[in-house]
Amino acid sequence: MTLILNLKDVEQAINMRTIIEHIEQGLVEEYHGNVQMPPRMNMPTNNQGFFRLMPAVMNDSGYMGFKAFFKSGPRVRYLIGIIDQHENNLEAMMDSSYLTAVRTGATTGLATKYMARENAKTVGVIGSGLEARTNLEAVCAVRDIEYVKVYSPTPQRRELFATEMSEKLGIRIEAVDSPNEAVDGVDIVNVCTNTSTKGNGVAFEGKWMRKSMHVNSIGSTMPTMREIDTDSFEKANVIVIDTKHLENESGDVLNAIKSGQYDHSKVVELKELVVGQKVRTNEEQITLFKSVGTAVQDIMAARAVYNEAKKLNLGTDVGDFLEAKMFN
Repeated sequence: MTLILNLKDVEQAINMRTIIEHIEQGLVEEYHGNVQMPPRMNMPTNNQGFFRLMPAVMNDSGYMGFKAFFKSGPRVRYLIGIIDQHENNLEAMMDSSYLTAVRTGATTGLATKYMARENAKTVGVIGSGLEARTNLEAVCAVRDIEYVKVYSPTPQRRELFATEMSEKLGIRIEAVDSPNEAVDGVDIVNVCTNTSTKGNGVAFEGKWMRKSMHVNSIGSTMPTMREIDTDSFEKANVIVIDTKHLENESGDVLNAIKSGQYDHSKVVELKELVVGQKVRTNEEQITLFKSVGTAVQDIMAARAVYNEAKKLNLGTDVGDFLEAKMFN
């Protein structure tokens, strides 16, 4: 059986808390060392497009799969395939445009669970797009958030974000006029932008960091992209990353390395937190989570969606359409 899930199917099968739990399970497996996950493969195409492939094999659970996304022209398409090693079966293929944003948010939520102060109540959001929404939803799943400030350059977009997300999450959200105002006095900051073509690309500056603050940054997934400045890495007491691969992929990290402000002795991988390593040792520490996403996160998020879709009888079963042949 192979289940085909389109965008609407995936949206109906999303449960943020369940996806956070699945990603955490995947990171525990990754920590114990029986996961094969090469760096993502990026290949340019015509018309300034690209094809990106992110595979992983998880030998303890028996899961494996891939995410592929490609751009030709103004639009990007996303596809995830998940495979059961034990059954030698392609279980599902699904549209992962919305799921990628949810997976990103869920990983931020997981990092926030282990890094932010237990009594964190307020969030500052820079950005008002889809990933700003999913990242805020995930933070609210792991902390009792009471008040949010949001900034993005377009007043109408930040006002719409405040209205819609306030209704969805049942908390007070206020649109503000500057990024500095959005992060002033808050416990948690989510930087969720696409700023690579705007000025120097920096949406958050280290000089805005304050004692006890936790910062999540999910942009800058390519060497040419920026989101936070190099001072942010220097000012943070602890830096958590979701993969060592980002030290060769993220423009933010590459620039901090170049400037000498990326102190490897402060850097911990997220998989170490889920098995018990403590990174916040006092209330006053400034913590920074930098994420680019991984195939393990994608596969585990997709498995959560697949399981829920089966319960809800969603999608189209196309049977075992792949011919199985003997391999010599």
